[in-house]
Amino acid sequence: MVSMPVPAWGTVILTLLLVGTTYTDLRWRRIPNLLTFPVFAAGLLLSGLNSGWQGLLLSLSGALLSPCLVSLMHGGRGPGMGDLKLAAAIGAFLGPVIGTVAMLLSMIVGGVVALVWAMHEWGMFGEGRINDFVGRVYFLGKRPPLPGEDVTPSTIPYGVALAVGTLLTLVVCQCTGKQDFLSYVNHAAMP
Repeated sequence: MVSMPVPAWGTVILTLLLVGTTYTDLRWRRIPNLLTFPVFAAGLLLSGLNSGWQGLLLSLSGALLSPCLVSLMHGGRGPGMGDLKLAAAIGAFLGPVIGTVAMLLSMIVGGVVALVWAMHEWGMFGEGRINDFVGRVYFLGKRPPLPGEDVTPSTIPYGVALAVGTLLTLVVCQCTGKQDFLSYVNHAAMP
């Protein structure tokens, strides 16, 4: 058993967490411990009850690996502590294999979210802004602030990317009935 199954009730609990954290991250740029800690504990507890010590160890390894992946992919600069705690809660439910897939999908979604967010912050959704956008991309988004312009950096709601990447992973798991992504790799590698 390389990966633990994600039962339907686990999917419901995780989906509720992701909806709640998406709302709080978009609204206040915060992912509260009140949401992540109980789900983290529930993931560990239910994995232990469902699959014994092996399930608990898989849950713990997923809870440790997921935030490490998120932090490594951002060079330690991008995600906040709430994002890392959310990744740990996701990993506690999904385990190391499916959790890794969810985190990698979240990275891809996060890149799209960052681009759209930057375009919004740079005023790209107005008319005649393409030249300004190309110039900012060329200079890595940095330019001298205009007089009276707010220079406080904006934050990107990375919890949204984590939620979307995890939900996409859950949909694939539920639709295909495959809970172990390594079976895809083994099948593709073996003739």
